[in-house]
Amino acid sequence: MAAQDVYQKLQRHLDKMPVGFPATESGVEIRILKHLFNPEEAEIALNLSALSEPLERIHRRVKGSGISIEKLEQVLDRLVEKGAIMGGKMLSGKTNGKYYSKAQLAIGMFEFQVDRITREFAQDFFQYMDEGFAEEFHRKKTSQMRTIPINRSLTPEHHVGNYDDARQLIMNSSGPCAVINCICRQSKDLLDEPCKLSDIRETCITLQNIAEVCLDSGMGRALTKYETLELLDRAEKVGMVLQPENNQNPLFICCCCGCCCGVLTSVKKFPRPVEYFHANFFAEVDPDLCEGCETCLERCQMDAISIMDSIANVNLDRCIGCGLCVTTCEANAMHLKEKEKGSVPPKDHDSLYKKIMMERFGPWRMFKMMVNMSLGRKI
Repeated sequence: MAAQDVYQKLQRHLDKMPVGFPATESGVEIRILKHLFNPEEAEIALNLSALSEPLERIHRRVKGSGISIEKLEQVLDRLVEKGAIMGGKMLSGKTNGKYYSKAQLAIGMFEFQVDRITREFAQDFFQYMDEGFAEEFHRKKTSQMRTIPINRSLTPEHHVGNYDDARQLIMNSSGPCAVINCICRQSKDLLDEPCKLSDIRETCITLQNIAEVCLDSGMGRALTKYETLELLDRAEKVGMVLQPENNQNPLFICCCCGCCCGVLTSVKKFPRPVEYFHANFFAEVDPDLCEGCETCLERCQMDAISIMDSIANVNLDRCIGCGLCVTTCEANAMHLKEKEKGSVPPKDHDSLYKKIMMERFGPWRMFKMMVNMSLGRKI
C-alpha cells in the first residue's frame, strides 16, 4: 500500500471514534498522523479497535502479513510510548496480558505529547482546530469536558451537586492524585505565544488510574489531596477556568485559560459558545452595586463581559459560569445564578463515552458495533 494511501485509510479509521478525525482540504490531519506513525506503524494501527483488545486478538488480524506476535508487540509498545495509541497499564490494569486500542486525537494523542511536543506538531494541531477539528470536538449535546465554578464563587444558597464542586471531586476521588504539565501551554510556548495569565505549567490534575499511569511513566508529579486543593486555589487566583472530565467521577481536572487552552480558544470563535458547554451557572450583575472597575473584564476568559456606561454587562451567549468574575468583585456586584434546567453528567468515564457514541452514531449503528465487538472484530 502506498504511504499516502495508508495515512488516508488511518484518517478514515480514526474518524469512527466517539470524537472523529475529519478530513480537511489542506490535508493537515495527514501531517498530524505522520508526526506519530511511520507507514509500517500506520498499517498496523488500522487493525486496532476503539475498544481495548488483547495482543493475541490483534495478532490474528495481522498474521496474514507475516508479522510475528513478538514483532507486533514491539511495534504496539513503541506506538504507546510515542502517545499514538492507547495501551500499557492504562488499559491492561492488573491483568497479565497486554491490551491496546486506537486513540482519539483529543482527548488522547495530543495530550500524550506532553513534555515532548514539537513546534511543528503544535502548529499543525492548532491549524487543524481551525480547519475542522473544532467542529468535531465541540458538541451541543454531550462533550468530553464540563465547566464547574470556582468554589469561592458559590454561596450557601447554591444547591451544588458534588459533580459541580471541585473540592468535593478531589476529596471524594479514590486513588492517587498527580499533576502534569499543560500540553496547550507547552504548545503555545513553542509557538512564541506564552500564557498571558501565568508562568505556571503544572495545571492538569489527574486522578485515580490515570494518575497512576502518569506517575508510573514519570509524566506526573504526585500530590496529596490537600496539595491538589492548593493547586486549585492557585489556579483561581491567577484566573483559570476549571474543566473536569464530563462525568460524576472524573479522571482529570484541567485548569484552563482563554489564551492557550485548545478548548477555550477554539470555542470562543463560535457565535454562541455557551451552546457547547455543560455548565449549570451563569454570572449576573447587580447594576446598583457595580462600580465599573473592569476587574471582571480582565478575569473573564470567554470575552463575555463588557462595560457600558460604567456598568458591567454579561453576554449570556458567552458566559460559561466559571465564577472567576465573582471572586474578585470588591463591590459584591457579581453573582452566580443557577440555570433553571441544569444538567447532570454521566456517572463515569465509560458512561460518558457510551453516551457520546450513541449521540454520534445512533442506536442502529451502535447495535452493529456491539455485534462486531462480540465477534472479535474491530470497531
